Amino acid sequence: MPSPFTPKQQAEQLRKPYGEGAEAIAAYMRELNGALYAHVVKLLLPEKEKQLLEIGFGEGLVPEILYRQNKSLHYNGIDFSEEMVAMAASKNIPGARFLLGEVAAMPFADQTFDVCFGINVVYFWENPEKELAEIIRVLKPGGMLMLGYRPKTYMQAIPFTQFGFTLYEISDLEEFLTKHGFENITTQTEEEPDRIIAGKIQPMQHAVIEAYKPG
Repeated sequence: MPSPFTPKQQAEQLRKPYGEGAEAIAAYMRELNGALYAHVVKLLLPEKEKQLLEIGFGEGLVPEILYRQNKSLHYNGIDFSEEMVAMAASKNIPGARFLLGEVAAMPFADQTFDVCFGINVVYFWENPEKELAEIIRVLKPGGMLMLGYRPKTYMQAIPFTQFGFTLYEISDLEEFLTKHGFENITTQTEEEPDRIIAGKIQPMQHAVIEAYKPG
């Protein structure tokens, strides 16, 4: 789908959708991230009785898909885009609560959640040490952090990633999470269809990392 934004505008919208461009960027994410969303949902479905927290939920696609298969959904989401909060809340998903807020200062009690997850959000953490410390705080002992993303090798060819993105290779992110208190870290990868980027055919892949707070 052709983007209505320049690469810089696209990067800004992907980080924090705003204004009239919010719906267009939501549609863009929906089209390009279907395989990644499906991979994360597949891994989350066994967690039916767990308390879930999603960081950067966008238009609320993941809880919408989860609820179709899990009618007893226990879901909270936090996003710092007012437009995305309004869009997700308008879906009226039972068992889902969408909050406006920052990952670095979340309005949740200590040890609240069994699973914390985020899709394509790790690139935008300005102070990842602080964000991870906050995630550790709200996770229960033995709780899981799951991050869906695309490794640096595949992302760096995309023009908008030069504007405010921090890209990670798989080994870099695994080492970073280990350094900041997580253990039992594993990563799954999945190949996606090639894309045409700047007139060239580029292979594409996504990764889903699971890491656990010590119990």
